[in-house]
Amino acid sequence: MVTTKAVFFEIGSETTTSVQQLSASWYTSGKLLESTIDAMRAAGEFPNDIRYGSMEVGSLALGGDGEDKAQLRPIEIRYDSAAPSTAHLTLTLSSGSLRFYNAYGRKDILRQPVSGWRLEFTAAVNEYGGLALHAALCDVEKSHLPCDNGPLKEFFITAVGHWLRSLAPAVLNKTAMRRAVIGRESFMRQYIYPMVIEKLQRRLNSLPDYVASRDGVAQVNPAESQNEKSGVEATLSNGERARFIRNSNGWTYRDHVLLNWQEANRTLHDRESEQDLQYMVTMGRQSGPDGVPRPTLDISSVLGRYEWDSVKQELPLSRQRSYMGKAWARATLQWSLRLQWQVANGRVEVASLARKGMPATDAGTTGIYVVSDPLPHLLNVQRINLWWEGNAASLSAVQQDIAGSLATATSEMFAAVAEGLAPGRKLGCRDLRINESGDIEIEFGE
Repeated sequence: MVTTKAVFFEIGSETTTSVQQLSASWYTSGKLLESTIDAMRAAGEFPNDIRYGSMEVGSLALGGDGEDKAQLRPIEIRYDSAAPSTAHLTLTLSSGSLRFYNAYGRKDILRQPVSGWRLEFTAAVNEYGGLALHAALCDVEKSHLPCDNGPLKEFFITAVGHWLRSLAPAVLNKTAMRRAVIGRESFMRQYIYPMVIEKLQRRLNSLPDYVASRDGVAQVNPAESQNEKSGVEATLSNGERARFIRNSNGWTYRDHVLLNWQEANRTLHDRESEQDLQYMVTMGRQSGPDGVPRPTLDISSVLGRYEWDSVKQELPLSRQRSYMGKAWARATLQWSLRLQWQVANGRVEVASLARKGMPATDAGTTGIYVVSDPLPHLLNVQRINLWWEGNAASLSAVQQDIAGSLATATSEMFAAVAEGLAPGRKLGCRDLRINESGDIEIEFGE
């Protein structure tokens, strides 16, 4: 199937709103769209003919006066029972022509009749029965363009697309009481990635790399050590830092280091120190206080620390070393932050819920390892917790620097979308939810 992208009524970088490069587009039901356009045509608010291009500037033009007038039949919208998530829109011309100069100079004007030319568009149907027109596709194979001239057909498709877009303000003023939709990928690309992932990445890069935590104080055994970092090929010495990697739900980050080492001048102690630092950022749908699925961003982090000490005894006569015993200690710390977009007093606000658990610890010994409590002997949990709560990528840092700025920016964006949909109407947000496809749907009203 040959398809050509045709933007219908898109709020983006070409508008006067502050919504830059964000595809925030409207949708409405098929019957409402048909009846609205028919009423506008009857009132003279929606033209019955298409005019696009200029013979003086581009040497190509669609429509004009007299026999060149490209008149449009009523727009048809059909739903496919075999594909309930798809609708078909048909634009058909009843008369008119494409005008262009011949190949031997600007003396003779040639005409290509466009009567009966038909463009078939497909658009997604959301769970409420509305047409998502922000990504409609023109199906060239199902369209009827009886012409062998490829450039003329391409110009015709482009002309109709631009003509439709030029009518956006008038149509939107009539239908803006309905909903708008912001695509999941567009929202994550324009807001979540730069305002959460990139900021958090910079903060994590500023933290000391645990792989260097024993430099100068211990003899590290490279053969028994590991340095696993997400998104990069890390070794014990190349200085690579872990990166966030994308998955179907958001992003993940993992920095896992295991060091096998011996204290200087204490060769009777074999040690292992391990740190596993993970971050998860997930964009999904979670029920709000009213039980309705709302756009929800979950940011969580887990820190695992593990220490292991194996003691050997040197036999004086044979100079051999005999295993005596082992002690180990483990601590796990975690926090989570949920940001949920909700509607309050006509505006979109972000509700924040933070959770932080107490450190979970575990410790033990085997063999002959004489120590009253291996946990404080091997791990300073209080110091680890202080670092966990005060580092550059801690819960408090994420709340203050990342969550706060994200809430402000997205609230302003939703307000700008309302203004862009119906300039001067001062629409308020009535409802905001996330659909099964992960797209954000907003309902506006006065």
